[in-house]
Amino acid sequence: MNHSDIDATIEIHRLAFGEAEGDTIAQLAKNLFDHPETISISTKRDGKVVGNVMFSPYIFKDHPNTKCYLLSPCGVLPEYQGQGVGKEIMENSTEHLKSIGADAVFVMGVPTFYPRYGYAPTDKQTPYPERQAATDAWMVLELTSGTLKKLNGPTQASPEFMRSDWWDIEGYGLE
Repeated sequence: MNHSDIDATIEIHRLAFGEAEGDTIAQLAKNLFDHPETISISTKRDGKVVGNVMFSPYIFKDHPNTKCYLLSPCGVLPEYQGQGVGKEIMENSTEHLKSIGADAVFVMGVPTFYPRYGYAPTDKQTPYPERQAATDAWMVLELTSGTLKKLNGPTQASPEFMRSDWWDIEGYGLE
């Protein structure tokens, strides 16, 4: 990805998440680009990057060889929302993750969006299980059959996600 596409991606997340969260999520996206294991998938319209989703490793400490990812952030420029960009990003990213042998993808997101693409609520631990409440916002997409049955125990995400306040998910997605 070239520098102008990276800048465009960061701006997508700033605008998609709005005034309340935009700067924080844009900084998250910027920081994730510093990690070579981050996967970034974008969609363009007329040569312009209009949507992006990022994936970073999500490790179950007792199952280090299981290839899991955390989906975050996912954003579409406001003027392109409702035009199939999000659907395209989700479908393309799922195919890409399957092609590289990913076993599962986790997301804390809007419970009305991600289930359209096969994500389902999960009881698997976040990095801070003491802050985890039952919610439909913590979801998983199993890409390799049987993966979820064997996963358990403590987890770890990329350093950018290891803030306990980001994992207090009681009421998340219910606004």
